[in-house]
Amino acid sequence: MFSEWLPDVPTDYLFSFFLMYSVFGWICEEIWCTIAFKKVVKRGMLHGPICPIYGFGALSIWFFLYPFRNMWIPLFFASMLVTSLLEYFTSWLLEKLFHAKWWDYSEEKFNLNGRVCLLNSFAFGIGGLAFWHLLHPFFEQFLYKEIFAPYIPLVARILSAILSVDIIVTVRKLVDFTATMEKFKAYGEQLKERFDGEEWFQNQSFRAMLESIKNRANVDKKNFSSHFLESLEKYEQKQKSVEYWFKKFPTMTSKSYSKQIEHFRSYIQQKSKKNDKTLD
Repeated sequence: MFSEWLPDVPTDYLFSFFLMYSVFGWICEEIWCTIAFKKVVKRGMLHGPICPIYGFGALSIWFFLYPFRNMWIPLFFASMLVTSLLEYFTSWLLEKLFHAKWWDYSEEKFNLNGRVCLLNSFAFGIGGLAFWHLLHPFFEQFLYKEIFAPYIPLVARILSAILSVDIIVTVRKLVDFTATMEKFKAYGEQLKERFDGEEWFQNQSFRAMLESIKNRANVDKKNFSSHFLESLEKYEQKQKSVEYWFKKFPTMTSKSYSKQIEHFRSYIQQKSKKNDKTLD
């Protein structure tokens, strides 16, 4: 019975629709976040202008909500439910894999564990209506033009190869990010173990620890080996390797690396202020 109302779409066209909605979703999120943060924020985990979660969301509405396509109110609430479940699951899965909550709606009203919130779900509900009555008819009319038919299979394969490479590179960067955060956490624990009890040592945050040690080394350098000072400099340089992710996901949180995340957020904010002063 389930297969009786599922739309029958060739794989190449299905993938093409997925890409179109992923790119369209990326554009919408860029506009939304630029307005919200009052600056351009490059969204999405991948390097290309694409957010696959929107592609999956659109396909979920297309396939699972096909029977509701002409019933506006049921379609609205069903779209809210399906897309919110997808966003919640994606957030949970990414946190399990990489130990960070990449977006956090904890400060939004009516949120669920910071993974989804009513405002976004409402927007997804409207998106479901727009999908069936505006977007999909337009994309369908565009993609099914006879002039494109001979090229769809080849273009789909080329783009799938590019997307696959992008995913592989991104996953490697995510693994490196997690490894770097773990190293910072271990290094912070080493610093606390070594200097706790010293009057000058501040351990309120990772940033405070680094600053207090650097300040102490400036006035009492003989008590710090050159190897230790080099390691301090090395970890300061490593900050740049994770700055990329914090710029993409400003609301990122983590139970495992809470102090380290606050350190990097503070570091980026301070760096941004210095850059603004330089421009002035």
